[in-house]
Amino acid sequence: MKFDPNWHPEGAACAAALDKRIPGYFAAGPVDWMIVGGSGIGKPLVEDQGEHALGLEIRERVALADLELPVPSVAGHGTELVFGELAREGGAPLRVCVQTGRIHPYEGHPASVSAAPLGAVLTLGCARLLLTSAVGGIDPKLRTGAIVSYRDQFNLFGPTPLRGPAFVGCSNLYDRTLRAQLRALAEDPSQLPEVVYGHARGPQYESPAEVAALRSLGCDVVGMSTTYEAVLAAAHGVPTCGLGLVTNAAGADDLSHEEVFVESNKARGRLAALVRGLLLRAGASESPTPA
Repeated sequence: MKFDPNWHPEGAACAAALDKRIPGYFAAGPVDWMIVGGSGIGKPLVEDQGEHALGLEIRERVALADLELPVPSVAGHGTELVFGELAREGGAPLRVCVQTGRIHPYEGHPASVSAAPLGAVLTLGCARLLLTSAVGGIDPKLRTGAIVSYRDQFNLFGPTPLRGPAFVGCSNLYDRTLRAQLRALAEDPSQLPEVVYGHARGPQYESPAEVAALRSLGCDVVGMSTTYEAVLAAAHGVPTCGLGLVTNAAGADDLSHEEVFVESNKARGRLAALVRGLLLRAGASESPTPA
C-alpha cells in the first residue's frame, strides 16, 4: 500500500518546512537511520562524549520550533532534529537523524502533531527507524535498569497520527530482521528480552488496577508514547525496531519523573553501545525483511 499524504498532512507540511531549512540534504539520498529519543535518551546520544554517545559527526541541526512545531516541555527531552554521519569500516558513513526529544500527546497535542517530525523524515527519505522510550515494568521479572526490545504493542484505545481510510497492516510493526540483529548484539539474549509495549495516555502514572488490566491483555511494559510512531512508520513502509529502558515498576508507590531521569542516566552507556552496534550491524546496504 502506497502512503497517502492525506493520511498525515502534518507530516507532509513538516517535510516541506524541513526541506526548506536544509535544502539539498535529502537530494543526496535518504537517511540510513532515524532514531527517536525517549526521556533522557535522545539528547545524550548526540551531546555526550565517549561511551555514552553515538559518535556522530554532526552536519545539520534543526530546532523543532523552526518547523513551527511545539517544543517538548518534559524534562530529559531535547528539542531538535540532529543530522550526522556515523563512520564505519569498509563502507561509506551512515547518515543518521536523531530526534532528541518527543512531543507527547499528553502535553496537549494531537498525535498527528506529536509525530510530525518523524513524518517529515519518513516523507523525505528514511531507510530504517529506531524508537526508544522509558517504560514502566509490568512483568515482575523485569528489573529497573533493564533494556528491552519491542516485539509488539497494544494501542487499541490509544492515539494514532493517521486519519481517513489508512487501513495499514500492523502484523510486523517491529521488524523481525532488525529484532534478530538486536538479539545477536546481546551477549546473553536473556539480557534483552522481547516485550509487548502497552500504551497509556498519561501524564498520570497507571493505577494498580490499570497495570493488572494491561498485564491480563498481554503487555509486559507500559509507556505514554512510541506506539503511534510505529503505526506511522508502518504506513510509510519503513522497517522499525524499538528499545525500552525500564525505569520503574508500573503501579508502584511514589513514582516520579525524576526516577525516570536517574535510571536513564545510569543506563546511557549500555544503551548507546547497543544502538551503535545495531546501526553498524544493519549497515546501509542490507535490506530488512519485509512484512
